[in-house]
Amino acid sequence: MSISDERGPLRLPRTRRYTLYVISIGTFLTGLLWILYHYFMRTEGPFGFKSHPLEVWWLKAHGAFSFAAMWMFGVLWSVHILRGWNARWRRWSGGTVTGIALVLIITGYLLYYLESRDWREWTSVVHWVLGLIALAFFFIHWLSKSPAHRDHSPYPWPWHRKRHPVSGSSAGS
Repeated sequence: MSISDERGPLRLPRTRRYTLYVISIGTFLTGLLWILYHYFMRTEGPFGFKSHPLEVWWLKAHGAFSFAAMWMFGVLWSVHILRGWNARWRRWSGGTVTGIALVLIITGYLLYYLESRDWREWTSVVHWVLGLIALAFFFIHWLSKSPAHRDHSPYPWPWHRKRHPVSGSSAGS
């Protein structure tokens, strides 16, 4: 049995999967590059720390990828997240990835609109720490095994599976 067979009916079509991968990696890398340029590439000038000229561009690229990530989250909501939750597939890993995505969306919004410097600093730390660990949780979700629903019928519950007329066994068993 191949890995794609184990993933069942919730597996995303190829173009949607690749779009998700590009947007996720782009969001992660631009956020990581912003962190590196913000904290490690700044220089001290006569009036305090001076930002690296590329820092602002990594932040703008991160914002653009983040908008695409929110769009992709909306696409995944009905075709993957809700169906997987209702089918009781990978609830822990999927719920964690969804929760992290929601907190990243909220903290990203707050970083844009908060005016309090103290609140902004804490929100920033929460946002980038979650952003750094989000990729690990995505891989945990992606690589985790699906439940043993071998016939991949639209209904994952055993009592909804069609019985084979001759043997009385499940169609996919």
